[in-house]
Amino acid sequence: MEFSTIIFTVKDNGVASITLNRPELFNSFNDAQIGDVLAACRLAAEDDAVKVLVITGAGKSFSAGGDAGMLAAMQSSFDARYIFDRSALLIQTIYSFPKPVIAAVNGVAAGAATGAALACDIVIASEKAKFAANFVNIAFVPDGGTSYFLFEKLGHHRAAEILFTGKILDAQEGLQAGVFNRVVPPESLEEEVYKLAGKIAAGPPITLKYMKNILRACSDNTLQTIASLESGAQVMCWNSQDFREGIQAFLEKRKPVFQGK
Repeated sequence: MEFSTIIFTVKDNGVASITLNRPELFNSFNDAQIGDVLAACRLAAEDDAVKVLVITGAGKSFSAGGDAGMLAAMQSSFDARYIFDRSALLIQTIYSFPKPVIAAVNGVAAGAATGAALACDIVIASEKAKFAANFVNIAFVPDGGTSYFLFEKLGHHRAAEILFTGKILDAQEGLQAGVFNRVVPPESLEEEVYKLAGKIAAGPPITLKYMKNILRACSDNTLQTIASLESGAQVMCWNSQDFREGIQAFLEKRKPVFQGK
């Protein structure tokens, strides 16, 4: 499948990547790019060879969020609602992707792109990265579920300060706030991200799927519910060939080879 606004690749080790590829417009989201990302996510989700997905941006930016020209050209509330619902679908698709997702934030992540980054499971940032949930500067509220992610990550008080003032976090501030998992030199970003992605991709796919599902459920459920979900998932893992391979490899003091069965 060919794409006009992204680059989609799958490596032999099971790591797929989506590179937002509108660098001249800071990889800002328009309807075509949203459609391309949705289609690529669907391909990666359905491909058993794909174990991990990496999302990044071409050029100097991760993404500037919604395309300003597109936003200015909207003619009606219907047009606006369509675009904002598409933004929500994009971010929800990333959030609910059934395999681990890593955001490689190579530059600025602004507007809805902050939500897209936070929808990923792990966020690795360049020292040149900036996190700009600065919707207030154009008299917008966050969209796509960005408020949810900021609240979950930062709590009400810190999220409110960022959103009410349009405060832009540099890479170290993002790290301290817990927005980024780690910050690395720009020249090391790709190597660090794909090293981590490869390590995760070598893990047991069934187990990783259940781990992600349980983590996603944690914010909306009680300890008892999560413990019950864990028990059910453990039974499913116990019935897998990967579990038997893992135990045998442990006993034989060798590295396991997981097959996703």
